Amino acid sequence: MSRLFQILETTAFCMRRVVVVCCLLVMIGFAGTGGVAAREPVDTNAGPLFGGQWTWVNNTSSQTTSLDTLPSIAEDYTATWCTSCVKVEHVLQDMEEDGSIQKYHFHRANDHEDPFGSNETELYFDSRYEAKVPPIVVFNGTQKQVGSTPNSDSLEEDYTALISQSLNLGSGNTTFSWASQESNTGIISWSIDINLTLFADYQLSVNAWFVEASAEFTEGSNGEEIYPNIVTTIVEVGNSKTGSATLDVPNSYDGDDMQVHLMYQLTPIEVDTGDDVKETEDSNSIPSISIIASLSCVVAAAALLQRK
Repeated sequence: MSRLFQILETTAFCMRRVVVVCCLLVMIGFAGTGGVAAREPVDTNAGPLFGGQWTWVNNTSSQTTSLDTLPSIAEDYTATWCTSCVKVEHVLQDMEEDGSIQKYHFHRANDHEDPFGSNETELYFDSRYEAKVPPIVVFNGTQKQVGSTPNSDSLEEDYTALISQSLNLGSGNTTFSWASQESNTGIISWSIDINLTLFADYQLSVNAWFVEASAEFTEGSNGEEIYPNIVTTIVEVGNSKTGSATLDVPNSYDGDDMQVHLMYQLTPIEVDTGDDVKETEDSNSIPSISIIASLSCVVAAAALLQRK
């Protein structure tokens, strides 16, 4: 009888160990799936972004461009410690050099390993596209692709497909003027010929983006050292098709290479029904199934070991 009891006790102990190992394997399975598979691009629902006419802040310039020849705009959310961002940015650099896009880099704010981010640019990117973990690339304000794993044969093929989606701005043109002034200021003027009846559900916003052409940061752990096209400041200058404004020019991180860019946003006019807030709160308050499963396994494993 004593021998039978020992056999049963040993069998129960072995079964408990099997359960613990299985729980650990389940946890590893859940933890290991994140960030491996490619993520399909999504519609941002933020509205079109277009423009890109620019000049150096210490110049005086005026230029008129037809809407159908404006460059595709690529907004890249990045950080100086982000190694996977390097792959993305090299692809964007190649595409800019062959004339496919005009790129802008938004660095994470309040990051002790990245000196280029600001609360202002972080708020802009997060409010439009949800700034989470870089890299994130948004094309023309409408299509967002997260991560550095391509969905097709290459990132360049992915990005080319995304920029091929027309914004349907119609015919017309945009005029951008900049006059450098004393005391580190300048006057920006704009005029856009666009049929806004095509965008009856959108609000036009005109913005000046100050962009540092490049800055050196050798402490960046992704090894790039030189970081280009850094958006440092965004100023909303109006919401009419014609206007002008006097702007303060921000300081560069290093050198004397600040630019001013004219950008147009068409932001959806939202109707507040009260449902969106509740949905967001509910979705944020409920843990994901993978987290619940993992925690359940931990609790079960701990209980079994405690019984032993």
